[in-house]
Amino acid sequence: MQTINKYLPIVILFCIGACNPQIPQSQATPISARPTASGPAVPLSDIDYNALSNEQKYIVANKLMGTLYKGVPVNDFFDLGQGLLPLKLKKNEDFLSTSQRGLSQPLEKTVKADHLMLIEEKSKFNTERKPIEYPLAMLFEFPLSQDFFNRWVAYKLANTILFSPALENDSVDYTDVQDINYRLITMMDAKKSIRDIVYEHIISQENWRRFRSPEDNVREMIEVFLGLFDRDKDVAKGAIACQNWYLTDANQKFQLTIGFNENGTMQEVLDTGIINCYDFYRVLSQHPLLIPRITTVLVNSFFMGFPAEKNTAIVNAIVAANPVTFQDIFLMMLFSKEYLLNVERPKEFEETFFNIASRIYWVPRQSFFSDFANPSSQIFPTMKNMGQAPLTYKLGRFPEIPQDAIGFGFYHKAVREQLLIDRKTDSFNPNDSGWRSNFIDNRLVGDDFIHYLFLSVVSRQATEDELGVLNSLIADQKFQDKKTEKAMIVLDYSSRLTEIYNFKAVR
Repeated sequence: MQTINKYLPIVILFCIGACNPQIPQSQATPISARPTASGPAVPLSDIDYNALSNEQKYIVANKLMGTLYKGVPVNDFFDLGQGLLPLKLKKNEDFLSTSQRGLSQPLEKTVKADHLMLIEEKSKFNTERKPIEYPLAMLFEFPLSQDFFNRWVAYKLANTILFSPALENDSVDYTDVQDINYRLITMMDAKKSIRDIVYEHIISQENWRRFRSPEDNVREMIEVFLGLFDRDKDVAKGAIACQNWYLTDANQKFQLTIGFNENGTMQEVLDTGIINCYDFYRVLSQHPLLIPRITTVLVNSFFMGFPAEKNTAIVNAIVAANPVTFQDIFLMMLFSKEYLLNVERPKEFEETFFNIASRIYWVPRQSFFSDFANPSSQIFPTMKNMGQAPLTYKLGRFPEIPQDAIGFGFYHKAVREQLLIDRKTDSFNPNDSGWRSNFIDNRLVGDDFIHYLFLSVVSRQATEDELGVLNSLIADQKFQDKKTEKAMIVLDYSSRLTEIYNFKAVR
């Protein structure tokens, strides 16, 4: 029997106890405190954050909130009473500590119910496609809280290879998307461990509708959740253990069925003796490689573009901190010094659109979430046309955000036309989206007003060259004293800036 250690070329593991050949049992683990990583995944401290310039603090604040599909308006962050120069903070509290505490605070039941009711009142969903539209609405409308964070983590996981519903498969429908998302959220709300959640997912009908035969399912589970490839011997024996599990055909609506032809012979899979498919799934969900593999998938997404050896070091640091829940892993990534200060990568559509929307007081029309999640429109800038369809791909979204001409063209079109130059003109019309007049309702004038618009969109002030060009254009149009028209020119220009579509390092 070969040892587990041969499987660990890129991660450092700490085995707890001996490698027991008995089938491990799945247990819920109570969480009393969040683990903290060190070394390459050390968190950005309040001391380090407070040492940054005020503009750098704002960049970091919106990098964090943008990743969470939220945003920090300039008015909430800076004191604009005496203009923008110099930039003065509105509050002196530690932003990072405050944000992390916010993500751990559950909403009152009545408040949560009110938000859910408000979503239904404000938005119109397609009856069939609601499972891919509603999660977007919840992430947009829910305030920063534990309830929001669990929904955000669930959405992120369901867009990865780990939990993707694989809506593009003919055996999958929208109810599978809803079931996976609901299960992730409710189990995280109940503080279930990573291993518990993985086990419940891999035994589910939704998982079998993605990987449909015993051999295919066993192989993919070993590859997806353990990162082990070319394990033909384990796959063959695992398929024997799962021989009585199968998916019916289309005529019977792809139902997971467990038959009576159960295997009765011990099979050695992943260095453990098993009899049936439940045994296989328990072994896999309790395997020492599970947490490192999941962490690797997530780190490669969040730190996309980093050298492989650097990502490996971050994975090792997070695994060494002994994360128990998915929230543990996400928090260690999100609040790490490496992520907040050094990551440079393209942003997902939600990271760009939702972040700026929050900062410019933009409100969606009733059909907004339905329009953007629509998988069939060929001309509207939907997320599918950008190559970023939600909860759809069999292997999840790739870490690399599509940058091809067509996909990015739709991305830019959405940001420019549906967000930046989309002004709400009718307060009583639910089909009228756009930024509201209170976005520019301040005393800032001249260059200060242009700096304010830049900070609101790209987290920096305008350069001298930009001020010269924009002021000249504004003067040509005789818009010096017309704030709305002036804002439209600056926002139109800003839609072309690379900072909108990419997270930048803090220099």
